[in-house]
Parts: sequence; structure tokens; C-alpha cells
Amino acid sequence: MKVVLTRLAESDLAQSGDWIARDNPRAAGRWIESALTECESLSANAERYPRIGFADLRKRPFGDYVIFYRVTDRVEIIRVLHAARDWASLLGDAQ
Repeated sequence: MKVVLTRLAESDLAQSGDWIARDNPRAAGRWIESALTECESLSANAERYPRIGFADLRKRPFGDYVIFYRVTDRVEIIRVLHAARDWASLLGDAQ
């Protein structure tokens, strides 16, 4: 199954990478690579993770972050957010 990232998800990755890079640029690059690998892994097991009951989204934990995605004929990565953030309000645009 094809995996695609929304512009918001791409922006989330870039912003988180920038935040991490403030202290450790190498770690930021590794984190972004790991996040993209985790997103791509959903192509093989997209149904594995639970629905959240909101806009038909599912969530997959990734360290201190959560990958929010939707499964249709593809896996659409909606957002990649730090778990401490108020993701319910940030996902309002996913409907």
C-alpha cells in the first residue's frame, strides 16, 4: 500500500527536526529518517494500530511522538505530533 504525507505532516516533521537540531543537528537528521521509516512501515501493517474515533484516523506511537494516519486505498499520514501536545484540537483540520 502506498504511503503519502500531507503537507501538515511534512511541516510537523520539519518543525520537530528544527527543534531537535537546536541542540543536536545530527540527532535531528536521524530522528527525521526514523520518523519517515516508521511512516513507511505502515504500508505493511496499517490496520494494526487503533482507530481514535475521530475523522476515521488511526494512531501509531513513535517514541515521544504519535503518527496520525488514515487508511483508504493508501496510507495518508495526517500529522506527526509530540504526544504531550493537545492533538485533539490540532487534528480538527483533518476532517
